[in-house]
Amino acid sequence: MQKRWPIALALVSMTAIAQPKVSGESPRDMAFEFKMGALTPLIDRPFADLPQSQRPYQSVFGAPMLLAEVEIERQFFQRVGSLALGLSAGYAEKYGQALEANTGAASSEGTSLHMLPLKLLAVYRFDWLAINQGIPLVPYLKGGGVLTHWWSQKGGATEVSDGQPALGWAWGFAGVGGLAVQLDFIDYRLARDFDTGVGVNHTYLFAEFAFQEVKGKGSRRPLDFSSRHWMFGLAFEY
Repeated sequence: MQKRWPIALALVSMTAIAQPKVSGESPRDMAFEFKMGALTPLIDRPFADLPQSQRPYQSVFGAPMLLAEVEIERQFFQRVGSLALGLSAGYAEKYGQALEANTGAASSEGTSLHMLPLKLLAVYRFDWLAINQGIPLVPYLKGGGVLTHWWSQKGGATEVSDGQPALGWAWGFAGVGGLAVQLDFIDYRLARDFDTGVGVNHTYLFAEFAFQEVKGKGSRRPLDFSSRHWMFGLAFEY
């Protein structure tokens, strides 16, 4: 009899996690995300044959940029999963020591790189199991266009390189794959109260991997702002 207790407890735990949703959910057609991650733009990709100390980004900044993004989505299809259109805006910056033009050695003057990425995305979430069966894992895919404004500052002013201001635009495309964990299973009754009180149907924790190919424009030597990076965040569906 005692040997059956672990099996019984496991079955009870699985039933608790996979229990169906509580009825009375309000309509849902929007989602909001906040996420952060570390991004290293592939500015050094054309210089891969040089030592790291001679590559532009590595020699000046030496570490990833901190990227923060917000995203809002409008759902227009909800059958076997959901389809949505999303808009996102982010900001990343990194500070380092400027290099001497003649020697390439670090100077006493600071420099910085700033990025403001904007994205238009198509989004598919396989949330049917989470919505209908209470299984809280939601895989998803995103894809679309990226438009990034970038600028570099030196000594508090826009840096000038070869007589041109170090700022411009970059555009390209992004593909994203991720997995979200719907948090309703922690307390379904509390989740429904959150829906009734403030209109949030579901709350998610998520991790996603972004593949971006984004090439710079607007300068004599265009920069490569492509990246491969992870993002982690919190999402609200309402």
